[in-house]
Amino acid sequence: MHCLRRFAVAGIVALALAGCGISIGTTPTATPEPRPTATPRPTFTPRPTATPLPTAAPTTAPATPSGSTGASGGALTPVTIDRLETFKHPAGLFRIDVPAGWSQQEDSHETTLVYVWTDAAENALIILSITETQEALTQDDLTERATEFVNIFKDEKDFSMDPPEKLRSGGVQIVWGYTAQASNGVEAPLLANTFVYRDVDKVSFLTFGIPREQFDDLKPSLDAILQSYIIDPAVPISGDPSVQRFAFDFVDDDSKWVTEDSTSLKAVIEEGVYRITLIDTDLYYLTAPDVSAANDMEVSADVLIQGNSRAGVAVRYGTGTPSNTRNYYTCWIDGGNQYGCFVSVNDRWTTLREPISNSAIKPGKVNRVSLKAQGNQIIFSVNGVALQTFTDTRIDRGQAALYLENFSTEAGAEFDNVIVTLLK
Repeated sequence: MHCLRRFAVAGIVALALAGCGISIGTTPTATPEPRPTATPRPTFTPRPTATPLPTAAPTTAPATPSGSTGASGGALTPVTIDRLETFKHPAGLFRIDVPAGWSQQEDSHETTLVYVWTDAAENALIILSITETQEALTQDDLTERATEFVNIFKDEKDFSMDPPEKLRSGGVQIVWGYTAQASNGVEAPLLANTFVYRDVDKVSFLTFGIPREQFDDLKPSLDAILQSYIIDPAVPISGDPSVQRFAFDFVDDDSKWVTEDSTSLKAVIEEGVYRITLIDTDLYYLTAPDVSAANDMEVSADVLIQGNSRAGVAVRYGTGTPSNTRNYYTCWIDGGNQYGCFVSVNDRWTTLREPISNSAIKPGKVNRVSLKAQGNQIIFSVNGVALQTFTDTRIDRGQAALYLENFSTEAGAEFDNVIVTLLK
């Protein structure tokens, strides 16, 4: 069905490449701010392995469009799936089982990959689009993106769409269809299932388009294809060999981050997040995964503030002089729409950005924060928008870390979807 393939590829690329504006903050100030020593840092932890997507399955629906009988002017060429074979992305980003003998097309951009598989008669297709995002996307956000994609086809003949279904996996499924023209000129109702998933900083669109009259027969194979899809979010879409990435989604508590329950601190992995609470007042805390120290690096994480706290990420985190002190750069957000930055040298703080408001920060919601250190330049971003750039040479090497501080009451933050990138 040529129309489906043509419109789907163009639509996915257009949606995936929709970007954000960039704004740069003002010149930082420099104010010394002494602070007590940090809570002892956690032990090193290894990188997690990729995990398969949770269970979901293509389903039949929506109702047969009015006036459609399944074919007109001739017979529809049957779609065949004799066996499945595994397709592996060259850099290990993903793997998926696809029908043997189907043709494959692909298109790639800096932050997006699109793969299309079609049967010999081009009457059925599988579309996989993967994009990297620096936004904190909720299940509601995925629902909106899935709906926008499907609505690309709303002007097609007999178009219909079921309400989006939120999956227990955190993904979204939409069943939809329209009457399309097959390769031999036959008009036939098309049934499509679109699935959207987020894995750390990757968003996957997986769409099956099959002639309605053949969907039930092919459904077991489509189920197998869906369940075979595995993505490793630590692999960059760019395939740049000069970077090394580590991804943490906190799906399981497998000792990859330190957990603690004391009178002053509670750090737990539960409900798919890393939740840290400072129980005593006027404390701060840094925690680092088992990622090698480096000069140039970037760390990003989803952050949800809980109570009167500040939370963010840190780069070049390491031992100071004397050895019981710490060096690092950090930028934070609060529960409103403010952010700030400072550098700690031997546990003595110097402000790099006084607290200031910015509309890129979503008050009371999950925000994705990112801090990048490259050479003597430090860049802080929130939800893909660069808020602050400054130049500093006081610390040249260390680890990536998460940062949290509270004030006069117990408070904390939830962290999720952490990505650490080492730049060579």
